Amino acid sequence: MRRPAVVCALLLVVLVGGCASIADEPQTLEPTPSSSVEQPTFAACDREAADPSSTNLRPSVLSAAELAIVAAWDDGWAPDGQLVVEHATDLLLPAGQIGFGNGYEASTGWVESQRVAPDGTTAPVSLAVLDSPSSGRRVAFVEVRVSPAPPVRWDEVPDLGFVTDGGDGGVLALPSGEPPFVEDQAAFDAIEAMYPGGDSASGTVCVLRSVGAVVTGVQFSAGWGDGGYPTFLGYDDTDRVVSAVSYGAVLPWSLSGLPGVPPEGIDGVG
Repeated sequence: MRRPAVVCALLLVVLVGGCASIADEPQTLEPTPSSSVEQPTFAACDREAADPSSTNLRPSVLSAAELAIVAAWDDGWAPDGQLVVEHATDLLLPAGQIGFGNGYEASTGWVESQRVAPDGTTAPVSLAVLDSPSSGRRVAFVEVRVSPAPPVRWDEVPDLGFVTDGGDGGVLALPSGEPPFVEDQAAFDAIEAMYPGGDSASGTVCVLRSVGAVVTGVQFSAGWGDGGYPTFLGYDDTDRVVSAVSYGAVLPWSLSGLPGVPPEGIDGVG
């Protein structure tokens, strides 16, 4: 999808996760510029512990045995701290579609999307955060759970992954038809909510995107920062989508608590 020229400039400024369903093919919904569209607002998420019944992610104190798994992992290093699971919001999916993108894309509406649930599904969004004294708060996994059925397998959907050079990502609930394109100011507002007063050490890793009184998306700091971040869909034993997970590569997938056969090639296996 062709992006506005302002994307690169904006990201340079930045640098100074209902019922089951069958997924459609990924698609690009081009936002339509309109001066009448209401601008979104942004506010930091509460650091509320997730109800275990609302997510497949699981917290961990990172025992010595688990730290040994991380130490032997090719993609990371042995952290300190613990893995906490926080509830971001219950996201209404009016058309059953979600889109993932970097911070600019998620704040303004330029996201790749896929139908993952029936119209009107309410999907809990949870973040597994490495809360570390040495590295700060890092988002390891973001789950959008669209059905209570347990996933039995996971597959990557390349079109739902994203690349960021601003260190942020987001998931957006898409309406039917073309989503409205909002002004670039939305991206700056999201950054200010994530890093109030420019404080990158605030510990805020999750921001709610709202239009009026309705939460329309969740933005999050991505893993260790700049880079590419994949998205995986989880399927139940009838091959219906039950979960979508953005992977921050902060910890091995095996420490997420996510059930089912892991994605092919994850953690260097497969």
